[in-house]
Amino acid sequence: MDTSTHITIGFGLAGLAYLDPAIASDPMLAQAILLGTVIGSNAPDFDYAIKLVKGNGMYTEHHRGASHSLPATIIWTFAISALIFIFYNQISYISLLFWTFLAVCLHVGLDILNVYGTQAGRPFTKKWLSLNFIPLFDPIIMLGHLIGFTFWLAGLSPGITFLYVYIVLISYIIIRYIISVNKRNLLHAVQKTGSFTIIPTISLHKWDFVYETESAYDVGSITGKDIHWIHHFEKHGQEGKIIKASIADKNVQHFLANSKHVHTMYFTTSSSVEVRWIDLRFRHKEHYPYMAIVKLDPALNILASYTGWVHHSRKLNEKLITETKKVMPL
Repeated sequence: MDTSTHITIGFGLAGLAYLDPAIASDPMLAQAILLGTVIGSNAPDFDYAIKLVKGNGMYTEHHRGASHSLPATIIWTFAISALIFIFYNQISYISLLFWTFLAVCLHVGLDILNVYGTQAGRPFTKKWLSLNFIPLFDPIIMLGHLIGFTFWLAGLSPGITFLYVYIVLISYIIIRYIISVNKRNLLHAVQKTGSFTIIPTISLHKWDFVYETESAYDVGSITGKDIHWIHHFEKHGQEGKIIKASIADKNVQHFLANSKHVHTMYFTTSSSVEVRWIDLRFRHKEHYPYMAIVKLDPALNILASYTGWVHHSRKLNEKLITETKKVMPL
C-alpha cells in the first residue's frame, strides 16, 4: 500500500486498541500505543534509507525485500516497542508490544495483497509474494478510516467505531478476493498458452491484466465479463547486441530482480541508443511508468541509466544517472 494508507491504518489501530478497558482508561498507555501503531505501520518501509545511501536502483531491487521478511517483522516490533518504552516505562509493555506487532504485520500483509508484493517469506524463500487483488492505493480503505476518525472526533468510542470499520473493510477485502478469482477464471478460459497476471484497479468492476506467451505480451482489461485486448508487444530476443549491452547495466539488473512481464524496446539516433525495460503490470492509460532506461553511445558503451517511475518523458534526462564505468562494445 502507499505511505498515506499505512499512516492512516496506524491511527485506526490505535483507535481499535480502545476496546481494551486498560488502554481506554490510561491516557499514557493509549499515547504509547498510538506511537507504536503509527511507527509500526510504516516501519517496513524504512528501507527507503537504501535510496538515500545507495541510490534509486538499489532501492528498486530491495524495497519490500528484507525489511518485510519474517525476521524483520520481529526486529521492528521489539525495536520500536523498546524505544517507546524508554519514555513510557510505567505502562504495560505487553500491550505496547502486541499492538506494535499487529501494526507491523498488517503493513506486510496488506503489501502482499497488491501487485508489487513482498519477500515476506524470507529467509525460507526469496520468492515475491503477491496476491494481486488490492490496488496500491484503495479509496475504500482510506474512506473507511476517514469515516471512523470523524466518529471518533465526534465523541463516539474509538474502539467500537473501528471494530465496525474493520469488520466492513475485512468484508470488502474478501469481496475483492472473490472477484479476483472470477476474473482469473475468465482468463483461464482464454484459448492461449502462457501465463497471466491480474492487476487490480480502484474499481471493483474493472481489472487489468498482462498475458504472456512464448513470443509476445498482451495487455488488456476485464470489465464485467468482457475481456478487452489493448496492447500487443512482440518479444525481443535478449541476444541482440543492443539489448545485451544494456542488460550489463547495474540499474537494469536492479530492475529485473523484482519485475515481471518485462518488455524491451529501443530507439536509435545518430548520437545515441536508448533502451527501455518496461514492466507491463503497471499501466496508466497508454503509458507504462515503471521502467529501467539505459542510454548508450553508438559503440554501445553505457552513458547513463535510471530505474524507477517515469511519469513524464520530459523529466527523463533529469533522472538519468551518469555512469562512471563503461562497458566494452560487443
